[in-house]
Amino acid sequence: KLMSTSLFDLTGRVALVSGAAQGLGRAMALALAEAGADLMLVDRNADGAQETAVLVETYCRRAVVSLCDVSDPEQIRGLFRHLDAEFGRIDFLGNVAGDGVLGSPEEISLADVEQSWRNLVLGRFCMCQEAGRRMLAAGCGSIVNIGSLASTTALGRGHIGYSMAMGAVAQMTRELSTEWSGRGVRVNAILPAQVLNPALE
Repeated sequence: KLMSTSLFDLTGRVALVSGAAQGLGRAMALALAEAGADLMLVDRNADGAQETAVLVETYCRRAVVSLCDVSDPEQIRGLFRHLDAEFGRIDFLGNVAGDGVLGSPEEISLADVEQSWRNLVLGRFCMCQEAGRRMLAAGCGSIVNIGSLASTTALGRGHIGYSMAMGAVAQMTRELSTEWSGRGVRVNAILPAQVLNPALE
């Protein structure tokens, strides 16, 4: 049953959600489907993304799974070519995928800090850039970046790489919003507290 309120009616719209195989990504995808959107579901986990696709289809919405490692810009560019071929448009981007590598500040390797940055900052920016180019050409669109409580406060417990990256996500969102809001593209961030997922378990 679709949402009845017209404020959230996304009938005929196309949404791309990364990290769609589980957790916040799956929840976002299902909320968008409930509101009427068709979905491109993006994850490294093919089985989990396919499970989400089955759930999306219970809302009578189209779901296309696309495998992508969001730390790799070339894979992201390929993802958007896939989107163009399948849907020919994008109205909403949900940037959820990406994990951080934990380690104490005095011990964590620079390679692990860089991997956290690639997963959480470079990947999110590349996704925003690809979606933003298409949305700006259309004159409308909405992007939501999932940040973290760690975007604005310290978590401790080995979160140095993750927190630095999430701070960058918050500032990236402010900059993109400032650059694009006058051209019809809204960019916002949600900064949740920690949500239980397999990595935290």
